[in-house]
Parts: sequence; structure tokens; C-alpha cells
Amino acid sequence: MIGAGPIGCATAGWLSRAGLEVGIYDVDPAAIEPIRRLKKVRLRRAAEIEAPIGLATTEIKEVLRDAHLIVLAVPASVHEEVAKQAALHIEDGAILVIQPGQTLSAVAFLNVARQNGLIGELTPIQTLNTLFTARLAQPGVVDVFALKKFVRFAAQPAERTNEVACVLQPIFEHLTPADSILEIDLHNFNAVLHPPITLLNVGLVDSATEFLYYMDGATPQVARLVAAVDRERLAILAGFGLPGLPILDWFKKAYNVSKEDLYQAIAGTGPYKTIAGPTSMDTRLLLEDIPTGLVPYCSLAKLAGVEVPLMRSIVDTCCAIYEIDFWSTGRSLARLGLGKLSKDELLKQMGPGNR
Repeated sequence: MIGAGPIGCATAGWLSRAGLEVGIYDVDPAAIEPIRRLKKVRLRRAAEIEAPIGLATTEIKEVLRDAHLIVLAVPASVHEEVAKQAALHIEDGAILVIQPGQTLSAVAFLNVARQNGLIGELTPIQTLNTLFTARLAQPGVVDVFALKKFVRFAAQPAERTNEVACVLQPIFEHLTPADSILEIDLHNFNAVLHPPITLLNVGLVDSATEFLYYMDGATPQVARLVAAVDRERLAILAGFGLPGLPILDWFKKAYNVSKEDLYQAIAGTGPYKTIAGPTSMDTRLLLEDIPTGLVPYCSLAKLAGVEVPLMRSIVDTCCAIYEIDFWSTGRSLARLGLGKLSKDELLKQMGPGNR
């Protein structure tokens, strides 16, 4: 397990309960020390589990030694840095679960890992979203609010998805195979939800005013913008000839929330009711979801011949607010070495295969 945050600890506990020998790595000694001392993690609320952890370390090579299943549960903004540090220590034939993937995470991880010495075979998979809705109560202790009922995933290449499913589905029964990792890339709902909500509440965030992120921040008008951005996402999928799941249907599948419109769905999602809004503009809700979400969405849209004016305007607005050129620092196809591919060539490389 790479990452001792809420998702990392929750996943580690679940894997340990299933009988696997689990180790956890994190760069932060404060996150690791209590787990190392107690040799366990604790899950509370929706899942009451105390699970043994065999190794807790700040040395990535230690946790990767003889590891055939690697779960990456760190912010997408550091995926490339983790790939750089891990490259020489990944076992040949390992499976890498990127949870959640964000957009083009598998491509980014593999590119950097190979540039830094990865030689053997590595099969990355991306999940559509995290397996859990969780918050860290203290190091090694995580409050699990929900084990999501519907989490799609795919392997790169797509031909290996069923093979990986045989390993993961006995442990996480709600994992559902998708036809390709490109389909997962284009179902990054964080990139649809977070930037509109955060930007339209930027005054509250910048003034450090306390508010409930979804309950106060996702008003009916804000939800309309989110829905409009989601329609652009669906248009990109259609441009590649891939099936698209609307965000409203995702709420029903992931959280069993069936409502007539997006505002009602967000307001009716139990795990969202207590989530606080950020109190600083130094927040992953923009600094992660713009460069690893909307920037690659716009890059893929261009290749597919689809116009996405709302997405582009949100990225441009964030470039101005942060004084950062996210277009050059984000995950564009060109930056990931895919800029010269045609749409058909990209589909052949990342699209559906014969599973």
C-alpha cells in the first residue's frame, strides 16, 4: 500500500481482513509511526475492523519488496513522483491499482517509471473512484462512511482486465470491469464536480469561511453548471465512440441515490452531508483536479474534435487565479508523449480490447 491517508488505511485494512499480508508506505513519518508501533489499522463507522499490518515504513523499496499487488492511494499530483521513486523496486509482473486514477494516471505513471529504470512487466489498473468514502480520524484510524456500491475499473492493456478481476473481485465485490482504461479516464467525476463547486464558492474559500462543501456549496445553480460540464464530458466520450455514464446515474449506482436532478442527488448523498469545504486556495479540489482532470479532458476533446468551452473557461479562470499555466503543466496528450497519435491510434492503444 502506497499512502497512509484515509483511502490507503481503509484499503489496507480491508485487504488485511481478506487474509493478505499488507505493508504500508508513506513519506510522512507521523502517518507511519502509530501504525508501525501498533502493527494495525483501525476502521470505524461503516466498517468496524482492526486489521494487522505487517510493515509500516517510510522506505518505498521496503514495501515494494516481493509485492505482487500494489495499491496507489495518494493524490494524483504526486503520481509521477511516486513512479520515479518506485521504478527500480517494482517486481516483474506486479499489478498496480491506482485508486482513483484521475485522467491518464496509468499513462503518466508508466511513462515516468520507464524513464527511471522500470524494466519488468507492470499492469496498471485505474478505478473510476475510490472504493471508500472515508476520512482519517488520526494516523492509522479511519472513519469509513461508505463502501461504494459501484466502482468501475480497467487494466492497461484492456486484454488484462478480466485477469485482474479474478484477483480483485473476490476482495472487492463491487468492482465492475469497464471495456478500456480510456473509458475510465473519461469518467473522472472529480473533475466534473470539484472545479465548478470550488470556483463558485471561491470567496468563502479564500476568506477561510467555514461551510459544508456539498450541502452549502452545491446550490441548485452551481449544480446546473456541474451538469453542463458533465454534458461536455459525455460529448468527449461520444467523440471516441465510447459509452458514457451521466453523473446523475453514477450517484444512483455508487450511492444508491435516485433523484430527478443533480442538485437533489448531491443533497441526498449521505456521506456528503458532513464534508467541510476547504479554507484555503491551496486545495487539491483545484490544484489536482485542474491539471489531472480538466486539462487532459480538454486535450482528449481536441483529438476527438469536440468543443468544450465550459471546461476550457474553468481552466483559464484557474490559470488567472493561481498565476499558473496549467495548460503547460497539466496532463496534456503532448506532455505524456501521445501528442502525435490520431484518434484511431489512441483508441487502438488505450481503447477496448478483446477481453
